[in-house]
Amino acid sequence: MAMTTVAAGAQTPATAGKDDPFGWLEEIESPKALDWVRAQNARSLAELEADPRFAGLKAEALAIVNATDRIPMPGLRGGEVFNFWQDASHVRGLWRRTSLASYRAPAPKWDVLLDVDALAAAEKANWVYKGAQCRWPDYGRCLVSLSDGGKDAVTVREFDVKAKRFVAGGFDLPEGKQDVAWAGEDELLVGRDWGPGTMTTSGYPFVVKRLKRGQPLSAAVELFRGQPQDVSASGMVLHDGDGHEATLFTRALTFYESETWILTPTGPVKLVAEDHRDNLHVSNDWVKKSA
Repeated sequence: MAMTTVAAGAQTPATAGKDDPFGWLEEIESPKALDWVRAQNARSLAELEADPRFAGLKAEALAIVNATDRIPMPGLRGGEVFNFWQDASHVRGLWRRTSLASYRAPAPKWDVLLDVDALAAAEKANWVYKGAQCRWPDYGRCLVSLSDGGKDAVTVREFDVKAKRFVAGGFDLPEGKQDVAWAGEDELLVGRDWGPGTMTTSGYPFVVKRLKRGQPLSAAVELFRGQPQDVSASGMVLHDGDGHEATLFTRALTFYESETWILTPTGPVKLVAEDHRDNLHVSNDWVKKSA
């Protein structure tokens, strides 16, 4: 079961309605809540296993998931192909890369960057890989997100792709529900729990700050702030082929609606599309004036 920590703004037994008989489930890592979940899982599993189709469907699903002839999902970065791979021998997975020419071959030669199974064993942690944000334009440094047990909260650690190891003294953000993006060689855009009143009622960050290398989290400078009733807010930096750069913020109003803001010298400015159903396009002229 994927577990998450109780976020600021979330209900707890003290704040949940007194007439809610399941208010105690808000403490999602409490022994009582976990015992209840285990009991429901056992009840559901027994129901499923009683179906005569269960064993066959499970075997078919495992065969598909563990098949070695699956197409490795490619991610192109700097002319190389990156992939995250799991199978019966690598349950937690391998983060790896290869050349484009090798990827096109019948049997690509993969260069393993991070063996998550080996990392979990070495650090005695229940690590689950949650993705990597790599720094433009050389993609030589990446921010690797690792979850303890698969929950939404992650730790974020800087990784040296060439050396194939975490950077000693590099960016290392403690566990939390957070969103990060590179804002330069030595800067990050970080949305996370900055303290009371900085998480939405959905349990996600709505305050984005700039964090410089070597700074403690307490020294990060606020750049954008959504509202507590939003779903979340996050930041990113876009680059184009002409060398333009734009810092954008996404304010998720609901799970289906969002606003896009651009950082200007005088602060964030909301970008307005003519029709909210259309994709938003930012012109180079706008980026030149606003970056």
